[in-house]
Formats: sequence, structure tokens, C-alpha cells
Amino acid sequence: MSVPTPRQAFAFLAPLRGRTSVFITPSRRRSINLGRFLLGCLAASRKHVVIFDTSSLYGTNIHRITEGLPKEFLQQSSLITPPSQHIEEALANLFTMKTRAILIDDLNSLHHLISSDKHGSGTQRLFSLLRLLSYQARVTDLCVFWTLYRAEGDSSPEKATRRSLAAAADLEISTKVHSNRITFACNEATGWPNNQFSAPLYF
Repeated sequence: MSVPTPRQAFAFLAPLRGRTSVFITPSRRRSINLGRFLLGCLAASRKHVVIFDTSSLYGTNIHRITEGLPKEFLQQSSLITPPSQHIEEALANLFTMKTRAILIDDLNSLHHLISSDKHGSGTQRLFSLLRLLSYQARVTDLCVFWTLYRAEGDSSPEKATRRSLAAAADLEISTKVHSNRITFACNEATGWPNNQFSAPLYF
């Protein structure tokens, strides 16, 4: 497996630095493709990352997602699978960790875990977390990535909640995977040509 070149990684990451970005995917399978691409770009840019794996997507697919990534990058990065009973304590620790990027997978699972303790509105607390991380990203030039599963045609009551949470981030990015390419679109990503970025999947 190869990774994006430093030039490709820089072009992709440039509009995302110092901001929180929510990547919207239609399924967990697509999130695996997304995760592999994001980690490849971070590795090519020599940015180590903390992965907050609330859905266990990365833990259960670790070899598939990280195969071929530089050893130094993997050693300097961290994978956290937080215990559900101490989820907010684990989230608070993100603000004290020294890292160049944070990747949280995923908003759906995190919203469920935060809402399950019945202590106030899970949506409101997660919205506040998004805004705090947005500030953290801005003052430390951090890349903060979230994933959000949103199936096409979904008209469930949860859809409005997911939309409001995505809107709390600085950037809301749609993700499409076709054959061996991945394409991103975001109206606010002004550094991408025509507000889109498309690249081969390097796997």
C-alpha cells in the first residue's frame, strides 16, 4: 500500500488546518475508505494523530486501515477506545493531549453514548464540544476530523439532530467513493478547486 505524496496531502489538508471538519459518509464501509485516506494524508504530512474510536471502527479494522503506513507515524499516534461510563472524562482529556490532529469516529456513536446517561441534552453537550474543539483547533493550528454516517433518503427524527451537529463544525464535507477514487465536496473549502478535492485511493 502506498500513501499520498506530501504535495497531495498538503493540498488536501490546507483548508482543514485550524478547523473542525465533519466528513459525512453513507455507511461504515465508506468510513473505512475515508479513514485510510485521512491517515495516509496525515502520515505524508508528518502529523501524528489521536483517534477517538467511539464506534470501534478503527480498532476492529486496524490492520486494514493502517497497512503500509510509516512505522514512525503509527508509533507517535494514539488509538483511544473510551469506556462508555467515562466518556466525557475521556473527551476532556483530548484538550490536554499533545498532537497535530484529532480524529473522532463517529458523531452517531458519540451522541448515543453521551445521551445515555440522562444528564441533560446529549445534543447540546455534543454541540458545545464541537464548538470548544473548533476554538482549540483555531488557536493551536490543529486538524480536527469527525465522521458522521448519514444514509441517503434518511427521513428519521435523528436526521435533524445529525444535521444540527454537523452544522456546529467549521466545515461540513460530503464524501463519495467511486471505484478507486475518493471525492470530497465542501462549499467553505476555498483552497480546493471548485470546492472539491478528488484523489485516487492509495490502497
